[in-house]
Amino acid sequence: MGNETLIGIIVAVLAVAVGAAWVGGFLDKYQHQAQDKALDMMGENRASYGLKSTLKGQKLGEENADELQDTTVNTAGGLVGKGGIGESIGSGLSKAL
Repeated sequence: MGNETLIGIIVAVLAVAVGAAWVGGFLDKYQHQAQDKALDMMGENRASYGLKSTLKGQKLGEENADELQDTTVNTAGGLVGKGGIGESIGSGLSKAL
C-alpha cells in the first residue's frame, strides 16, 4: 500500500510540474516541434494545414457539392503543401507561423 501511495504522489507532482511548465510557456518550443513533426508525417506544413482549415466550411448535405468542396480544399492546400507547386512558399509561410 505504501508503494502505491508514493507512486501516486510522484505522478501528481509530475503532472503539476508539467502543467505549470505548459501554462508558463516553457513547453511552447517543444509543442511547435511536435506539431511540425506531425504535419510532416501527414505530408503537410503549417501553411497547407491552415489553408485547408480556413477553406473548410459547413457541409451543405448535397453529395456532389460536398465532394466538390473537399476536392477544392485539398487541391488548394496541396499547392502549398509538401510536393506541391508552391511548396517553397508554403515552407516559408510555415516558418513564419
